[in-house]
Amino acid sequence: MAPVFTVASEENLLSMIRQATERLIIVAPGLSAALAQSLVERMQMADCPEQLSITLDIDPEVCRLGYGSVEAFDLLHPVLASRGVPLQTQRGIRIGLLVSDSDVLVYSPTPQIIESVPGSQDSPNAIHIATNNIEDLSAACGSGVVPTASSAQKQEIGLSSAEAPEINAAKADLKLNPPRKFDLTRLERVFNYKLEFVEFSLEHYQLNTRSVPLPPELLGLADEGLRKRLRNTFKVFEAGSPFQFEIQDPENKEIKFKVDEKWFRDQANKLRDDFLIPLGSSSYGNLIFKRHKAEFLKRKDRIATVMEFYAKAVRSSMEEKLTETRRDLVDALWPRIKASPPESWVRWTVDGSMDDTAKKSRLEDEVDGAFRKADLEFSPTVVCLFKGVNYETITADQRFRKGIEKHFREKSLGEEELQKLFSEFDASPVQDQITI
Repeated sequence: MAPVFTVASEENLLSMIRQATERLIIVAPGLSAALAQSLVERMQMADCPEQLSITLDIDPEVCRLGYGSVEAFDLLHPVLASRGVPLQTQRGIRIGLLVSDSDVLVYSPTPQIIESVPGSQDSPNAIHIATNNIEDLSAACGSGVVPTASSAQKQEIGLSSAEAPEINAAKADLKLNPPRKFDLTRLERVFNYKLEFVEFSLEHYQLNTRSVPLPPELLGLADEGLRKRLRNTFKVFEAGSPFQFEIQDPENKEIKFKVDEKWFRDQANKLRDDFLIPLGSSSYGNLIFKRHKAEFLKRKDRIATVMEFYAKAVRSSMEEKLTETRRDLVDALWPRIKASPPESWVRWTVDGSMDDTAKKSRLEDEVDGAFRKADLEFSPTVVCLFKGVNYETITADQRFRKGIEKHFREKSLGEEELQKLFSEFDASPVQDQITI
């Protein structure tokens, strides 16, 4: 006799599907692609059962939880339609049923996001029901007023007893590693399907912030104490956008447009405004709806591609610009140096004086030395990092929710849209799930 408690493995399910000749009924949250393919093959056979019914839950959550695969819908729907049979749906179904002629299998589908599908008889997740086997089912559960040797032989589950040491060991293990609050875990999952943290920035592209330190004595400070206190710097490039180039559009080679620092700043700000949800003073940065992620990345990649062309053009023009800047700086400092060179320069000359040629040469050396100390490497980058939302952030940090609420209201999206996002939060008050 086949066991009453069994495993709803794909192998067992496939066996029952293949054996059906008169009736084949399936009710489940979802099916794997492999199982759906086997069903398709069975339905295409000449002896496919006339009584045919398949009911699934087409909620995307089914696939996210690991109850089934989206490919199953595509496989089953056209074949059922060709037989004039609808693919039935029942939202929220979380029990499995397979009827093959007179054999019935009731099973617990496995959410594979949590655990793997049981594969051995040691982990039963199904009950096999045949005609008039209620007594067999009762015996398999160990039911009976007075246990007998005969009934003990028929018992399939519960063959060992839970004693105090085992119960205490389980309690101790849970105390050391308690389960996560189920409502918060569900909330985390819901948020992570909708939102994601993103760190986005353009770095090292602003040349007008680059500066070089100038020796204070070049500025005419005679007092040694004041010179030690002064930390004067000179901006290498003029204010605004020191470089501007005409660049070919990476998406349309027939279009050209001018690119400078302002272009990158404007593009980055537009991208943030179009896609990101800022959290204000929160250290988390920004949020993005996952449904917007593909378009966001496409526009981010366009900025990165243009930046590569821009950086190459800047590097090829930078030396000429730096030479011009050094020359202009020397010319600006020369009248004062010519009239009164720094005392430290004159002190170590042989006769205590310097002619104009020597002064000019020393000034040029000082300026060149200052430029050599500066970091003038130009390697701009586009930073884009994604990370998930954890449940501690959602519940423990009030700035998280307040930041989102502020953004929705500033965008005039309305309370209805805001509540769509937070409905799961409001429906799931934080509760401890276990007390030890």
